[in-house]
Amino acid sequence: MNKELKTKYKKDFTTLTELVNSFDPCGLIESGAPTDEYDCITQQLLSMAYNKKIKQEMKELILHEIEHHFGTPDLTTLNETDRTKFNNDLDKLLNIVEKKFN
Repeated sequence: MNKELKTKYKKDFTTLTELVNSFDPCGLIESGAPTDEYDCITQQLLSMAYNKKIKQEMKELILHEIEHHFGTPDLTTLNETDRTKFNNDLDKLLNIVEKKFN
């Protein structure tokens, strides 16, 4: 990877890290986890955006990581208000990713 691409990747990764941490899908950042807690999601999400994956594929990645990597409970167990907020926040994140990195 040339120097320009490395610089772009680092900048994009930092920007996306801030977005994912702001979304904080498992509430880990809010609970005091280190800022690199979601790097596994950020890295894959950025790769998907660079490869022009559709929003639904990115959504499935995040949901898979939440359940299988972080071991949080099935999102269907959330009450309707929390589930709606989560889905709205996820859609907002994915819209930003799609516009900013695709």
